[in-house]
Amino acid sequence: MPTIKGSVTVLDPIGLHARPAGQIVKLVKDSGLEVRMGKPGEDLVKANSPLRMMAMKAKTGEELAVEVDADDDATAQAIISQIQDFLKG
Repeated sequence: MPTIKGSVTVLDPIGLHARPAGQIVKLVKDSGLEVRMGKPGEDLVKANSPLRMMAMKAKTGEELAVEVDADDDATAQAIISQIQDFLKG
């Protein structure tokens, strides 16, 4: 299965916290796809655990890499777009 890569920016004034982390995890679990996120240059974490997501300690203004294992580019881009929406605060 190909990996589609993208990036998102944390725009929430309090960074990546419990609410958006939970929303992202629900999206990932509902999609049934493997999604990984992380700071550029660091190991990416599976986006299926709110604790893993919050452990990144992503702050406002930081860019995060996103990788989605999907056969359909449109589905992967929709997931990346929804993740960006969750990070707007």
